[in-house]
Formats: sequence, C-alpha cells, structure tokens
Amino acid sequence: MPVTDGIREIAKTILEAMLLVTLVVFLFLQNWRATLIPLIAVPVSLIGTFAVFPLFGFSINTLSLFGLVLAIGLVVDDAIVVVEAVEHHIEEGMSPRDATLQAMKEVSGPVVGIALVLSSVFVPIAFVGGIQGRLNTQFAVTIAISVLISAFNALTLSPALSVLLLRPRRPSRGPLARFFGLFNRGFDRTAHGYVKWSHGLIRKPLIGVGILAAFIAVDGLVGRKLPTSFIPEEDQGFLFANIQLPPAASLERTDAVTRKVEAIVAKTEGVKATGAIFGFSLLTRVSSTYNAFLFLQLKPWSEREGAALEARSILRNINRQLAAQVPEATAFAFSPPAIPGFGNAGGFSMWLQDRSGGSVDFLDQNVKAFLEAARKRPELTGVNSVFTAGVPQICGLSFPSTSKVFSSSASSRSSRCWLRRPAEASSISRRRWRITRSPESTLRFR
Repeated sequence: MPVTDGIREIAKTILEAMLLVTLVVFLFLQNWRATLIPLIAVPVSLIGTFAVFPLFGFSINTLSLFGLVLAIGLVVDDAIVVVEAVEHHIEEGMSPRDATLQAMKEVSGPVVGIALVLSSVFVPIAFVGGIQGRLNTQFAVTIAISVLISAFNALTLSPALSVLLLRPRRPSRGPLARFFGLFNRGFDRTAHGYVKWSHGLIRKPLIGVGILAAFIAVDGLVGRKLPTSFIPEEDQGFLFANIQLPPAASLERTDAVTRKVEAIVAKTEGVKATGAIFGFSLLTRVSSTYNAFLFLQLKPWSEREGAALEARSILRNINRQLAAQVPEATAFAFSPPAIPGFGNAGGFSMWLQDRSGGSVDFLDQNVKAFLEAARKRPELTGVNSVFTAGVPQICGLSFPSTSKVFSSSASSRSSRCWLRRPAEASSISRRRWRITRSPESTLRFR
C-alpha cells in the first residue's frame, strides 16, 4: 500500500539521518563520550514528540514522519552546544561537574532563545485556515514540539549526561589520530579562507551583490524546472482510465472496446492488473451504455526501478498506445488525485461556460477549439474533455385526436421513435415508426 511503503521509506530515512548525525558529531567532537550524549538526546526528543501526538489528534503518517526527519538535524544542535561548552571548560582544568555548571550558566539563555525562535517559525502555521493549513499543521507542529522537547533535554538531560560521561581528553594515537589531524588542519584552512573572503566582500560590496544576484538567478532557473502545483503528483501505485464511445453506443460495443483497452494495458510494462466497470464513468459519475472505467494496478515500487517505470512514464506510454490503437472511442488514462477525495483525477480541471446563450453546437465548437489549443502547449499532457454535443435527446409527442404518445430520441432531422398506444387499450402493442422532419416543420410517418 502507498501509505505503508511511504512510512517504511521514511523510517529508513530516519535511521539514515541518525547514522549521518552520528558520523558528523564524532568527526567534529572527536570523542566517543561526547558523541554519545547527542545520540541519547535525539531519540528522547523524537519519542517525546510521539507521546504528544494523541493530545493533538495527530497520527503517524508521511507528513509527521517527514517532519521528524527534518527535526533530527534541529534537535541535535542543542545537545552539541551543551557538550562543546562543557568540554571547553574541562580543557581549562575544571572538573566535569564544575565545568557543566559553568557551561549551563553560559548557554542556557541561547538554548532557550533558539528553541523559541524556531517554534515561532512553525507554530503560526497551525493557525492557518483552509486546506493548505490542514496539510501543513501536523508537519509544522511536529517540528515545533520536537524542538521544544530538545531544548528541555538540553537544560536537563544533557548536563546530567555530561557530568557522568565527559572526562579530560587524552591525546589520540594511531591512524584515527592522523586522520583527525588532517581533518582539523583542513577545516582550519577552510575557516580562515572563509573569514578572509568575508572581509574582502565587506570591503567590496559590489562583488558580494553580484554573487548574490548570481545565486538568485540560478535559484530561479532551477525552480522553473521543478514541478509546480498545489500538491505535486506522486506515484501512488495505481492509475485510472476512462473510455467513452459515441453517444448511444450499445453496451456490447462498449464491452468489446473495453476488453481491447484491457489487452493493451496488460501488455504495458509496469502494470500488474486491471479491473473494469462497464456502463459507468467516474469522471462524469453518469451511468450510460457508452461509458466504461478502468482501475490499473501497477507493480510494487521495488519491481519498478528506473524513471521509465515510474507512474508518470507508464501513464504517457499507455495514452500513446490508446491514441494510436483505439480510434473508435475516446480512451485515456490519468493519475488519481494527490489527496483522496479532492477531485476525481490528478492534475487540474477547468470549466468552459457559454454565457451568450448560444446553442449546444456553438459550445461544442469552442470546446474543441480550446482543446486543440491546449494540446499544443508543451507543459500540458493528457488534455481531454467528456463533453459531447451529439447525445440524443428524449422528447414526448402527444396527439389529442388519436391519443397516441410518442417517445423518441429526436435531436436531429432524422431519428427513431417508438409509438405507444393508450393504456385503456385491451393490450399494449408497440410499433416502430420513422419520423422525418421536413423543412416546413411537418412530421411525416413511415
């Protein structure tokens, strides 16, 4: 299932983030005792965040877990600040207890300030209304809660662990000492070079402004290539397909076309199974003999590696085949909405309204012209419309002199009608008539 697989991937990302944080902290602190303190503080902050979820009605989903992935990099900072401050005073000759007390006098204010600043960035999102606020509330509040718990840990748990674990450093020996020596010298050179560059840019502001403008231009170019939408479409593991034959086509004909489409889709790489509904369209939510709807189940993500087997590529491949091999019907596949319940399909929809009071044929001409122009746009794919002006209309004709009622599907100059005699007759008989409308608007029966 998409949700289960998504949560599994995010849980894997959390473990990878923890491993990365461990390596980075050890690389810079170069002390396994000092590294152990942030590693203990981070899980406590994350578990404490989970404990608060029921109070806010939150659940473990992709948004909350994604927030936790970002929070890992934020919550570890508080513990590192405390550890570095304590180690600094231990190197000056203080005992671990005295060094911790002195360090907390110095860093307690900054730790609280950092937590409040970060929370002030995310907490207001919880009060945003509309669908955008509902989507971002759990994500933002998850980060804010984890940051506040991290600050509390930095003021309580981290000092206690520092007293218990930290000791005066001993000179390192062996290959690890040589590696740390190379890293420290390289880091010092980089830091001095950065400071020198900063002093130069301060004295020459035009160069700094030019560099900033270049970064803004690159950011704009990269941003234009990224998907832009309210909610980006994702590979959810399934697709939809709609089939529409000419109006009034029989159900047998629809069944034959649907089976043809199923055979085409089944041969497409990446598709696992299909299911069809005859006589119904999810797009129009109308039951008719000339409509059909298909559900396309894709293979698991683990079996669809590579860009060619992503849902978007499979969708384009299917639509290309349907356009070439199914000329007798309007058949196209489309992705499901990014959020279930928000629309019937992914992408976006548009309404075309005729406010001039023109005929249906006039609206049909404009719809076709609009679709033709939209299909020429390079950024649009799969532009389709379920509107058709050729649907037969149902009418009733009453003749008082003969008490005969005609039920017909007469929307054009020539159509078929069915004659029904009055109910008072001893038996109801039906007879097929053909009605032709002449230019003088008279009806002729054959």
